[in-house]
Amino acid sequence: MSKNSAENRKRVIETAATILSTRGLKGVSIREVSKLANAPLGSTYHHFPDGKVQIVTEAIEWAGEQAAITMKNCLTSDAKNGLLLFLQQWYERVRSSAFRQGCPIVAAAIEASQNEHEEHVRTAIADVFGRWQKILIEHFLSQGKTVEYSKSLALTTISCIEGAVILCRGYQNMEPFDAIINTLPLIISSD
Repeated sequence: MSKNSAENRKRVIETAATILSTRGLKGVSIREVSKLANAPLGSTYHHFPDGKVQIVTEAIEWAGEQAAITMKNCLTSDAKNGLLLFLQQWYERVRSSAFRQGCPIVAAAIEASQNEHEEHVRTAIADVFGRWQKILIEHFLSQGKTVEYSKSLALTTISCIEGAVILCRGYQNMEPFDAIINTLPLIISSD
């Protein structure tokens, strides 16, 4: 694959992730993604022979990996306040987009159908959530929490973040995120 071809492919994936975060799964079309990514339509079809499902699946995997890297970096840079750093980054992402940008993984999860054609999409969503949960479990275990409590805290944390993103977009204000920034650390620090 040539450098230009690889760059086009990468731009298509990143653009699809952005569209997922702003318009949802139904807002993703090969034509629109190609146009916004400045990638030739023929090249897009060549790189993604399985069409929209492949683009969306790879966009979910890419976006999930980016969030996992950010989460891990925040947690390792400051063991005590790393989660707060991660929350603040999400807060800023939602606020600075004027509530237009949410989580591409949740958008796909909400809209993914149960037909066989989108099985890869559903698998990618579950894999991303599982990866995030694993990172958080490891973090909570390193903080001295039990395995079961770490699992519960990880699910609670992901649920709070994703719920706050959705509620902020719905209310068009940051109050839900303010609530989890103030409350989640208290829940986590209690035993």
